[in-house]
Amino acid sequence: MAWILEQKFMTEKQVRQVFWKDIGQDNRETYRRLNKLKNEGFLTVNRKKIYQNAMYLVTVKGAQQLKELNKNHGLGALSNTDYANYRHDLTVTDIRIMFHELGFTQWLSERVLSRRNDLRRVPDGMILSGGNYLAIEYESSQKSKRRYREIFYNYELDREVSKVLYIVDQEELLKKVSREGSMCQKIYFVSMDEIKNDLMNARLKNDSGECSLKELLNLEIAPQAVLNQIN
Repeated sequence: MAWILEQKFMTEKQVRQVFWKDIGQDNRETYRRLNKLKNEGFLTVNRKKIYQNAMYLVTVKGAQQLKELNKNHGLGALSNTDYANYRHDLTVTDIRIMFHELGFTQWLSERVLSRRNDLRRVPDGMILSGGNYLAIEYESSQKSKRRYREIFYNYELDREVSKVLYIVDQEELLKKVSREGSMCQKIYFVSMDEIKNDLMNARLKNDSGECSLKELLNLEIAPQAVLNQIN
């Protein structure tokens, strides 16, 4: 429920991947647990036809329960999901799950970060690695040059963020976005396909050259979860 509240919503598949990863695809345990939470009033389901999957959201009752357990990060329930950002938010949660599986479990979501007042820009997520904060952005649609310059300028000046990983949906869009950020020292660009296919060995690029995701995360010795993925 805390994951769902932080990420705005999650699908059954995403919940299964995090909490019941080792059970078979045909196993209904994830659905039974989610359905029980729904029947008890802690979760609700958005089943609008415009969405491909049923999405689980935390209710007011669920948010109150998380607050009592000190697991709500000060967040309240959302009444609905925004279709304009549906696919973006869905993919951001997939990215969080990817890092979680690699052993990076201390993820700060956009909703949590938006409550802070010490960031020049709120990213889609942020993790702590090697004592430094790595901001993570997922770019699925093109912005104006002026908007990119504003975003990159704020990141370059942000003392709270050490590095930024910009994951871009399509190769063509990657070329355009990385071109706008060609003078940035903090920001590293990579395509979504590269991350999916090569994980920690994915090649990230910026004005200084290239490095792997493992190198960006300052991992001299990779966590066992990372080693398993690489092997």
